[in-house]
Amino acid sequence: MSASAPAVEQQIEVNGASLFVEEHGQGDPIMLVHAGLLSSGSWAGLVPLLAESFRVITFDNRGHGRSTNPSGALSFEQLADDTAALIEVLELERPFVGGWSDGGEVALQFGLRHPGRARALVAGGTSLELGSEATKSQMRAIFHVDDDGVVDLDAVASEFEQTLLPMLRHSHPRGEQHWRTIVQQSLTMWLSYSGLTREQVERITEPVLVVVGDRDEYVPVEEALRLYRWLPQAELAILPGTSHLRPIMDPATLARSLTDFLRRH
Repeated sequence: MSASAPAVEQQIEVNGASLFVEEHGQGDPIMLVHAGLLSSGSWAGLVPLLAESFRVITFDNRGHGRSTNPSGALSFEQLADDTAALIEVLELERPFVGGWSDGGEVALQFGLRHPGRARALVAGGTSLELGSEATKSQMRAIFHVDDDGVVDLDAVASEFEQTLLPMLRHSHPRGEQHWRTIVQQSLTMWLSYSGLTREQVERITEPVLVVVGDRDEYVPVEEALRLYRWLPQAELAILPGTSHLRPIMDPATLARSLTDFLRRH
């Protein structure tokens, strides 16, 4: 299967959910975990660049895109366990595992919860501050969350009508209620997440590429540097002129950093 060949698509049952999975290219396998609120379709620009050299596997996290989530709940730990279960079903021998934003946090949780299962990890656009009260306060303000943890979804739709909303609708094809459900479930996950401690980070022994944009609105370069310092085997890539979503919309710079890292590991 070449990089230009049609994608191989399938639904795979793991941990009570049915996950939509796509494969492109051939070579050493890399599993990509998409950013929060989106779907595996957000990797459309990056996949062809990596599939020239690697077997690239993308999937919709439970509840997102074309995947199901009968439990109605999300957690970074569960998403990491789903990734591990997919690796088992696909019979992959120590693939690379990486992601952006929420996907980067899932990659770290994967390294913590499933040691030795990945050849190397990529933690892109994530931060040790993800579980902090400062970050949670920011999330409450951005998504108009009340004291009971309920998102004002109409306010979100209005405020992000020209930016995030079209991406939400494109990512979640089952109608307006689909993206609204994902936003509420994701906020519940973010606001209940305790983050990773230094002791936990230091237990992640796989090589890790920490990637951050120097113009990321949510992840300061200093926080990516702190994560890089805590990890036993890490490299740091700072993408110039790059906001939080630019690596998804314009992935050429990210692809170069990933390809260099993956080829060396």
